[in-house]
Amino acid sequence: MPADQHYDIAGRAAVTLLASLDERSHAVAKAELDPFRAQLAAGPGDVVLAAPPAEAPVRIGELHNAAGDATVTGSDGQSLALRLGHRWCRLPDILAGGPLRFELEPGFPLARAFGPLVRPALQLGLLRHGFVSVHGTSVELDGGGIVVAGWSESGKTETALALMESGARFLSDKWTVVGPDGGLTAFPIGIGVRRWALPYLPCLRASLPRRTRAQFAAAAAADAGSRPLRERARGRLSGLAAETASRAITLADRAALTPSQLRAAYGQDDDPAREVPLRCVALLFNVDGDAPSVEPVQPAWAAARLARSAAFERRPWFALQERARYATPERMPREHVEAIIERERALLEPVLTATTVLSVRAPFPADPRRAADAIVRYLG
Repeated sequence: MPADQHYDIAGRAAVTLLASLDERSHAVAKAELDPFRAQLAAGPGDVVLAAPPAEAPVRIGELHNAAGDATVTGSDGQSLALRLGHRWCRLPDILAGGPLRFELEPGFPLARAFGPLVRPALQLGLLRHGFVSVHGTSVELDGGGIVVAGWSESGKTETALALMESGARFLSDKWTVVGPDGGLTAFPIGIGVRRWALPYLPCLRASLPRRTRAQFAAAAAADAGSRPLRERARGRLSGLAAETASRAITLADRAALTPSQLRAAYGQDDDPAREVPLRCVALLFNVDGDAPSVEPVQPAWAAARLARSAAFERRPWFALQERARYATPERMPREHVEAIIERERALLEPVLTATTVLSVRAPFPADPRRAADAIVRYLG
């Protein structure tokens, strides 16, 4: 049985795994919390993962079936639990104060729940300490941090990787922790690399792990082999096979790298938990055309956009809070979601006022080096 383990997230927040968790859950959390490493627990962190106590097993008195969302929850009248497969996880009471505690029955598939549940809880823990999790990828260039933010699937990762091809150093993908003094630190989450972007990222392409190269080679072969079928089926109602093949290729066309793997690919050996002073926030907006355009924007406007983008990314977490509100309407404040958005907006605005905030209007998918070069040229 593993011992209690404590993952310190750059001194901003912490996740504690109790020894009562099964070994599989420990292994999943270790992978999901990369690049941060486990330490001996010094006390409960902001988020705690544990097995239900023997004296208080998960008991469901009321079942809430899927309501068009493929989600099943239950309640004992006091707390909400989520069912995945045939196992339950008792969810944190967001109003109780103290650590946000998840209680997982043995065999609960933590890998499926970590992204929609544990990461938003960790971000809420960070917010309690005055740190904002911005929905953006970040790199360090010439001693300053550049956050490439924007709506989902707008090219944040590709633009940041293009900056790294020119000498920037990786900090964090998808989410970046921003402190009240403008310091940036990493948030634990993997990196999604698309096959189509690799011709523009020669350093990364040459250093990909063998397993990732094999995955992309298989995707390329499947793409070429199914292209005649997809061409024949184009415009037909009977093109289900072609659509299925396209979806499979799309899934294979994106590979997941851990932060440690990406850092190794670019030869980084600096501290993954280091703090980098914020230099610029670049908000990506996808538009038609060829040449990216860059212009400064108002910090207050950008802060509001960033807070809303982050809230949208957390919608599975907020949807569960709606279910908790249904189960225990007397306890759950309706303004919970809006309060989080407003808190993050209010914390971000003065930070952005003290730095450069840019609107980067660029096509996507497209050569990410164009957007990256446009940002660097503007910063001089």
